[in-house]
Amino acid sequence: MKQSTPPAILRQRIAALVTEQAPTQRGDTVIVAVSGGPDSVALLHILCSTLPLVRFIAVYVDHGLRPNETGAEIELVQALAHQLQAGFERVSVDVRTAVQQEKTSIEETARTLRYQALEAMRHQYQGTAIAVAHTADDQAEEILIRLIRGSGRKGLSGMQFKNSWVIRPLLHESKETLLYYLQVEQIPFSVDSSNLERTYLRNRVRLDLLPYLQDHFNKSIRQTLLQTTQILEDEEALLEEMAGKAWQEAVSVITIEPVPLEAPSHIIQIDTKEFCKCHPALQRRILEKCCWQMEERPQFRQIELLLDLVHRRQGGAQIHLSKGLRVHKRGRELIFSYPAGKCNYRGGMTGGSNDDERSS
Repeated sequence: MKQSTPPAILRQRIAALVTEQAPTQRGDTVIVAVSGGPDSVALLHILCSTLPLVRFIAVYVDHGLRPNETGAEIELVQALAHQLQAGFERVSVDVRTAVQQEKTSIEETARTLRYQALEAMRHQYQGTAIAVAHTADDQAEEILIRLIRGSGRKGLSGMQFKNSWVIRPLLHESKETLLYYLQVEQIPFSVDSSNLERTYLRNRVRLDLLPYLQDHFNKSIRQTLLQTTQILEDEEALLEEMAGKAWQEAVSVITIEPVPLEAPSHIIQIDTKEFCKCHPALQRRILEKCCWQMEERPQFRQIELLLDLVHRRQGGAQIHLSKGLRVHKRGRELIFSYPAGKCNYRGGMTGGSNDDERSS
């Protein structure tokens, strides 16, 4: 392995980034997602070595997918946590059952349940953050995945250092840098065999697509993707500010009682007259934000349906999105609500599709 960043310099860099972007105080508790792989092991070691006044809890999430490897990983993470004087928790989630019930992919379901488990741990320990080990390499992979699946500018700006309670201290570091750190510090780690399974899209991007692009199109494809992400992130910040002002003019969030089953405690109303004064780029952002606030993951087709609904003259037109989210037009208002609560719903629609528009 070629010479890389000295461990002391890497620790200083990560500590400075965390202190600037997610400042902590003496006695704060931070949940650290640790799978036993090199990235998360390096993350736990760096954080514990540079922020001694913070209490770290290493959390291993067992997805129930690799029973032959899980035991050794748990022992490794628990031993490292003990060595670093960090807490340790193991949490089990049933991915296979959830996949059958929700009809979603293993990748997506595992991710959803993992973050739910980490958030539960944060609540239990009254933590101030959840640290995850996404790297610059993960960022490059994520951009290609989002491009393949279809994403707007916001999605193509990539993962952010901080998103709600989640922080990504290693987001600007390469896997090579972290492997060098572990080698020099003589820190053991495990290798997840599922990372070699081409069943998963992320693995195919990492093992096949990125190397092919690097060999045949651009030797610096990873750096190019990261540079593009930085440009889009800066532009995204400007557009987000503009969209925020437009939101204030066109949108009302109204608290409701009683709250529909498992649904948000509010409905959203859009004044379509004010909405139509906005640039189309801002219109899309407003609709995306409405979906997110109603716990719906927006996709291109859904936004197109909503835009069409806004511009219809027909009163009472409506569409159904997934999990019972209904959007209907009443006069000059477009209303987002869960009239029957959050549940799978199929039925006739006025001016919409006969099937739920499902997020993937």
